[in-house]
Amino acid sequence: MKKKPKGKRSQKGWYLLFSLLFYSAAFYYINITVYHGTDYIETALFAFAALFVVFVLLLFNVHKIVFNFFYIPLKRLFHAAKKEAKTQKGKRQGNAFKRYRSIFAIILYFLISGLLIYSVVIDGVQTNERVVDIVTSAILTELVFLIIICSWQYLFYIIPDILDQSIDAKNGFILTLSAAVMVLFIIFQIFEIIYLAEIMIFILIIGFVALLGVNLNMIIGEINIFQNLMDKHNKTVTKVVFLIFFSFHIYVILYASVVAYSIYIWEPDSYNFSYQAEETVLIETVYDFDGDPINQVYDGLGNSIDTVYDSFGNELDTFYDEESLNPVTQIYTETGTQITSFYDDEGVYINTVYDSTGNELYNYFYNDGQLSATSIEDVRYTYGDFLYYTIVTVSTLGYGDISPSYDYNIAQIWGGFLSMYGLTFFALSIGFVSNIAMEGVTVIREKDEK
Repeated sequence: MKKKPKGKRSQKGWYLLFSLLFYSAAFYYINITVYHGTDYIETALFAFAALFVVFVLLLFNVHKIVFNFFYIPLKRLFHAAKKEAKTQKGKRQGNAFKRYRSIFAIILYFLISGLLIYSVVIDGVQTNERVVDIVTSAILTELVFLIIICSWQYLFYIIPDILDQSIDAKNGFILTLSAAVMVLFIIFQIFEIIYLAEIMIFILIIGFVALLGVNLNMIIGEINIFQNLMDKHNKTVTKVVFLIFFSFHIYVILYASVVAYSIYIWEPDSYNFSYQAEETVLIETVYDFDGDPINQVYDGLGNSIDTVYDSFGNELDTFYDEESLNPVTQIYTETGTQITSFYDDEGVYINTVYDSTGNELYNYFYNDGQLSATSIEDVRYTYGDFLYYTIVTVSTLGYGDISPSYDYNIAQIWGGFLSMYGLTFFALSIGFVSNIAMEGVTVIREKDEK
């Protein structure tokens, strides 16, 4: 009998160990963040699906692509910083920023990274989020920031080095400004700066028009990167051209979706949705008719209601379900008398409560000595919804589930503009890249025939 190679057996053992560790971690994380400690069967299926997806990605070596996307530019940046520190040691002449450009860049990246983490953590603490949710938000924020940094390195350093060219200064400056505008928009969202919404929309639209100009320059070959491509017909150049156009169009779509989302933030009614999702919101503090908060309630005899019990005589320490926000409606005194009425400190029966804006609330209930209420509110749509809207519009599919409102011209104009972009620039770009690819293949065939 032939013995199985030890390498294969160890490989199977490693896969098994990885599967067990990943499944355990996925089960714990999904159960805590998605199902909040319940629905173990659904959690188990969800974790299994996640494990299956990971192995499919491993099969196609997607993990290597993702790893190299981050590893190559960061390695290049730190290598350049190390080289600057070594070669410039002891030198005093010249501009320090130019001599230590990579070192300053790394310091700046770390400062921005720290600021982003700090803002996410502070926001999570102030809104009483769970630790696992805060950590998740911080990781996702850092991931987006790393993608921006690595994309920047590819665009301005790595790709130009591959082609022995550099981006035209004017177009490079426009790309730099557009990236700066995107960063400003993200910062505004993090710190909830909404009073500059109109100005931000205007700047974003101007930036998008400028990006279309850069795209047009790419197509007609005015950017130095694409100069002399016809003299370099090989597979590497063809792949780089595809990569550049593919990446640039993704960036343009992301930018366009940010514009659509900023219009929605400025005025939520500027878009129509085929289905409006709703959610139950807890309003911890309610107000009386005079606008004073109801921080203490009393019984009909003027005694403050501080301790209540359930029907079995057990003291209640929670007064609503944290998941569904359903209140505990049946509460009793220590003697077993059900509490159905609440009074203020002047003995006036409370039959109507309001929120901070003066809207009447109906689902109010006892909540640890005071009154609280629940309210059904429309769910605010997220950036992901408008990324989907932008892709559907640019591709001219137009499903109609999200559409601009007739009452807001800016939303209509932007939707039409995206459609025109999809019809023109996509077609031009595909034709340009296809010509380069076909000419490269033709030249390679001619060389092989010779």
